[in-house]
Amino acid sequence: MKPLLIVTGFVAAAAVGAGIAISPLLSARDDGPATTQSISQPANPASGQAAQGKGATAAQKSAAAAAQPVPAPAPEPAAPPPVTPRKNYTYKSFDVDGSYIAMTFDDGPNPETTPRLLQILRERNIKVTFFVLGNMVAKHPEVLKMIADEGHEIGSHSWSHPQLTRISQAAVDKELGNTSEAIFQVTGKRPIYLRPPYGSMKPTLRSYIEDKYGLTIVNWSVDPNDWKNRNSQAVHDAIMAQVKPGAIVLSHDIYATTVDAMPRILDELAAKGYKFATLSQMVAMDKPLKVALAAPGAATKKPKPNGAKPDAAKPAGTPKPVAAAPKPAASSAPARSAGVY
Repeated sequence: MKPLLIVTGFVAAAAVGAGIAISPLLSARDDGPATTQSISQPANPASGQAAQGKGATAAQKSAAAAAQPVPAPAPEPAAPPPVTPRKNYTYKSFDVDGSYIAMTFDDGPNPETTPRLLQILRERNIKVTFFVLGNMVAKHPEVLKMIADEGHEIGSHSWSHPQLTRISQAAVDKELGNTSEAIFQVTGKRPIYLRPPYGSMKPTLRSYIEDKYGLTIVNWSVDPNDWKNRNSQAVHDAIMAQVKPGAIVLSHDIYATTVDAMPRILDELAAKGYKFATLSQMVAMDKPLKVALAAPGAATKKPKPNGAKPDAAKPAGTPKPVAAAPKPAASSAPARSAGVY
């Protein structure tokens, strides 16, 4: 038995001399997969230095090199800040650098025409914005999910397309609240843009909608009247005639004639140098409003200097004319615009 003990002790001593930690291997708990460092790291700095001084083998040197700490990977870039649209404002176009435009499609999703449009956009790697109706989302949630999954932006177009300025506030709440909830249930996101049916809006209602639902009003600057002109050539001609950089193009993905016109429209716009963006991308590029300076008031007659002599043309004792009644002051309230709110 003694020779065996001597051999065993010799092996243990040689292992310690080689810098291999034995006790951690025998007593370590099974907290996860073993690492190269936990297996090959010297038991203590002194023993490691002794091993290197006596001449370590190539395998030991490789193990020691592997035990060196690995540099941490570079952190992921920070997410871009959320887009903040203007307050109490209706977007009809954008002031951007470059030929960017926003293509928008209303009244869907439609199970027959919307997937065809999605394929056209996918083939050209174009992202657009869809203003959907809540009742159509309820009928065809799978089509809305297709829109979201392909990276397009989704806005609200109300539940059933009423003129919001002609219904009660309770009805407005139902139209917008139910639509936002339906979109959220499918996509996990609530819309931040509203295209009011018929583009009808007024300032007080706009403020109410913005405060309660966080919806920014978006109308358009290019209208091909595709709901009335169910003709692909007419839709094409109208859009090409009206479009310019910063435009918001209105059309409807529920009409086959509109979808049929899109390949030619998109290809010709791209050939002219136009680039396509979602509304949020356009808002992010939009330049701040330029505040116009107030026009100066009407020029007033300069007063005569002190000590000026009376007009010699008027004889002495001539009665002064009766002063005209002063005109009422102009109202400070801004004049109401004739445009769409």
